[in-house]
Amino acid sequence: MNILQKYILREWFWTFLAVSFVLMLVILGSFLGEMFNDIADGRMPPGLVGVQLLLFIPQAMGDILPLAAFVAIMWGLGRLYRDQEMAVMRASGFHWKQLLPPLMRLTIPVAALLLVVEFSIAPRTSAQADKVLEDAFRTAAVWGLQAGQFHVLEDGAFVIYVEALEDEGRTLRNVFVHQRRDQREQVWFAERGEYWMDPASGDRFITLQDGQITDWIPGNRDLNLLRFQRNDLRLPEPKVRSSSVKLESQRSADLLTQGDAVAWAELQWRLMPAVLTLVLSFLAIPLSHSDPREGRGSRVVLGILSYALYTNALFLCRSWVAAGVLPVWIGLWWAHLIVVLGTIAWLRRQGRMQGARPGKSPPSGMVGEAGTT
Repeated sequence: MNILQKYILREWFWTFLAVSFVLMLVILGSFLGEMFNDIADGRMPPGLVGVQLLLFIPQAMGDILPLAAFVAIMWGLGRLYRDQEMAVMRASGFHWKQLLPPLMRLTIPVAALLLVVEFSIAPRTSAQADKVLEDAFRTAAVWGLQAGQFHVLEDGAFVIYVEALEDEGRTLRNVFVHQRRDQREQVWFAERGEYWMDPASGDRFITLQDGQITDWIPGNRDLNLLRFQRNDLRLPEPKVRSSSVKLESQRSADLLTQGDAVAWAELQWRLMPAVLTLVLSFLAIPLSHSDPREGRGSRVVLGILSYALYTNALFLCRSWVAAGVLPVWIGLWWAHLIVVLGTIAWLRRQGRMQGARPGKSPPSGMVGEAGTT
């Protein structure tokens, strides 16, 4: 690459890193909010926040890196147009096709990284996240029971208090439980309890010993008092994960062997971030063009609109392929093809396809970025 191409690549690279960092913080913050909701509803132990956040990073990379590359290229070229550097480069014989070498040096490694992440690393981390969450509910200490604290679940319908935990959280001392069922309320108290999980059904229980149950209807003076030596109390269950999450945890080789429409839709979706990075980067070339007196706001809005339409079309195609509405061989490819053809047509409309050859001075009347936008 020549000096100008290295200059452009350096501009794109550092912008790409900065945008990736900011987008990663945004997505991790959003995921952290979802985990806090799961913790409040009893679907996730609070002790797993750090692990789940770390295992989520490979899945987030598929959403972050294509957009970061798109924004970096648009931002870098937009600055060159705004500062009139592109006009000077064009006057020196710099053709738009000379943007392709630095573009490929940035996007091809990113696309290769996304292929490895989406087909190998992300399914493993997703499966590991499911396994860690499942194993966590087998131990009361990891599940979230902490000695000396009240734990409110199901919007206050279930409250549990444990004075002490023993045997790595499996044995409980002085257990207090308040639960509301329909119009009745119950208060359970036991001197000793044992946390366990049914391996067949996956239900979680506390076996209480040497305790009593106080049962009543609010506003009614009648109380029922029941003493027991042993009683099993079923704990609130976390919501079952959706099938789409389980599909994301399957290995790519297993999906290829499965071979149905749902599996092919998932495989094409895992390929999508790499292809999306290449196509969006190519689209950024005509999209970043601006006239000397043109503001930056219109290009930003147009870029956001283009990205939204493109990704929403891919989401729709994935659903169609999984449902059998769209043939597998068409899949998501038609959306990529339309964007590529649209980009080439856009370059022709801007007059770039008839410009000077790389490395040669442009003919008279072709100095600068001639053509319409």
